[in-house]
Amino acid sequence: MTTIAASKTDAGRTAKHNQDYLWLDDAAGIYIVADGMGGQEAGELASQLAATTAGQFIATRLEVQAGSLSTTAAKDLVIGALEAANETVMTAALEAKQDRRMGAAIVLALVHLTQVYICHAGDARAYLVRNSSLTRLTTDDSWVAELVAKGLITEEQAQHHPLGHILTKAVGHESPLEPAFDQVALTPGDWLLLCSDGLWKMVGDEQLLAALQAPQVTPAQAVENLVEAANAAGGKDNISLIVIRIV
Repeated sequence: MTTIAASKTDAGRTAKHNQDYLWLDDAAGIYIVADGMGGQEAGELASQLAATTAGQFIATRLEVQAGSLSTTAAKDLVIGALEAANETVMTAALEAKQDRRMGAAIVLALVHLTQVYICHAGDARAYLVRNSSLTRLTTDDSWVAELVAKGLITEEQAQHHPLGHILTKAVGHESPLEPAFDQVALTPGDWLLLCSDGLWKMVGDEQLLAALQAPQVTPAQAVENLVEAANAAGGKDNISLIVIRIV
């Protein structure tokens, strides 16, 4: 199997600056979306440091890794990458002496042979589209997600909750990070979507699915259409996404 990927990041309609950052390495199968926080410069630095540290961590180790990865090795690799990113951002925050907490939500996908290994912290998400069905592969590390899990509010209420921005876990906020991990076996025809909350808070699941299932749509067309849809819905945050087609 091979992949065809496309990405786009957009400031949105209301933000003056873009604090998201994307990392793609098609040859190594590494795809990362990071969403920074902590104010303009701090957020931009946090997302860039998080994504580049994690991406380089994996790429460097894959260069010396011969053959296929076991599930255990892949899990250790992606979790190690986010832990390294976490330490890098925490160090930068201490050096910058920020008044506001500097950090980033992040989602990472490593596509290796017939598997995808997902690792994340915060509310950046990963989705799988297969057989005309959309499945979310991540659970948000957020206060409202915990309320949903306890049955206190619905998913729809969480989508528009005024405290939806409060995260319970993010790169740069505490050590160890202990990011979540998942593994999915891929088949030709699958689509993967990684995105910041600026997309999924503006574009619902049905619209996400429709954009990735449109007749003859390419990943490049899909990312353009989804950014346009998020902006049309208000564009209330930075919008960043990576779309990956498995062929």
